[in-house]
Amino acid sequence: MKPEERNPADAARSHAVRHLTVHGAWQGKVGDPQRIFEGTVTASDHPALSSGERVTVRYQMDAGRVPGASEHGHYVLSSDAGSSLLVSFTCRSAATTGKQGTDDTRPADWQAVVQPE
Repeated sequence: MKPEERNPADAARSHAVRHLTVHGAWQGKVGDPQRIFEGTVTASDHPALSSGERVTVRYQMDAGRVPGASEHGHYVLSSDAGSSLLVSFTCRSAATTGKQGTDDTRPADWQAVVQPE
C-alpha cells in the first residue's frame, strides 16, 4: 500500500498511548538491579498484548554512572511479542485511599501505560 493510500485514523491509532492492567508482583529487593516484576495481562487495549499473556517489567538506568537530579531511568515491559517502554507503571491497589505503605512483592493489579511508538 502506498503511503498516500493509508488511512490517517489507522496511523493515529498506531501511535496512541496503550493501557494494560497486569496482575503480578515484584521479585527481589528494592534497589537490586536484577529486580523484576512478573505478571499476567488481565486487560489490554494494546494490539500485540492480550489478556492471559505473561509479561515482565524491569526498571532500567544507564549503566556505569550516577544519574543527575533531573535524570531517571525507565520501565521496560517484555513479552513474547517484544519489549516496550512504559510511560508509567503504577500499583492500582496502592493508589486507593485508606492504604498505608506498600508491599509490592505481594500480587496486585498494576496499570501500565505503554509509550507510543
